Amino acid sequence: MTDVMAGAEPFFMQGKGPAVLVLHGFTGTTQSMRYLGEELHRRFGFTVSGPRLRGHGTSPDDMETTGYLDWLASAEQALHELAGQGTKVFVTGLSMGGTLTLNLAARFPNIVAGAVPINGAAGIFDGAMAELVSDGAAPKRVPGIGSDIKAAGVKELAYQEVPVACLRQVHVLIAATESLLRKVSCPTLAIHSREDHANGRRIAQEVSSNDVRLLWLDNSYHVATLDNDKDLIVERCGRFISEIAGAAPG
Repeated sequence: MTDVMAGAEPFFMQGKGPAVLVLHGFTGTTQSMRYLGEELHRRFGFTVSGPRLRGHGTSPDDMETTGYLDWLASAEQALHELAGQGTKVFVTGLSMGGTLTLNLAARFPNIVAGAVPINGAAGIFDGAMAELVSDGAAPKRVPGIGSDIKAAGVKELAYQEVPVACLRQVHVLIAATESLLRKVSCPTLAIHSREDHANGRRIAQEVSSNDVRLLWLDNSYHVATLDNDKDLIVERCGRFISEIAGAAPG
């Protein structure tokens, strides 16, 4: 069994209100979502589950044995476990976790009561990255992509190198999810850093929900859940979930 890095462990907090699934990003860990999860539980009383996606929080060698179906399976398992408690389930996630959030919302509309993608990727790729994954002669590994954070002295727990095979896998996940956006019918709060390369406006425009909100973050980079706007994310995410859970039929 591959050892899990300290700080990358899954977490679960039982509450009395709605349940929230919080999903970390590509090559990242639960460390990036722990503050959001803990504060949603502490301030709002929600049940919170933060699973570790397969191949993450261990080693790049371990990650290289996984692909997008494994990452989806980790998220789906946690979603169904929360749904088994009989409460309304909401999903939020950072970066690829935001992509997974939208994917689950599209494919499990009878389970997901609301979606909150945070700097979620949904169909627009960085040109250099697209060239890399299209190059058959690309190296096996490239430098890590974590810790894109504006706040001084804050570091994301993420891999220092990335398997290119997994970069190809995440591109498939993003493209597939982009094609599913019209199937997202639940209330959606898209949170997007202005200084980021993700797809907040695209998400807000493409989902079919009648309740779509877009929150711009003015003081954070990509890993916004650890950045200067982390408390704003907690507050707006918590209010959104409370409002939707209270308004929806039991």
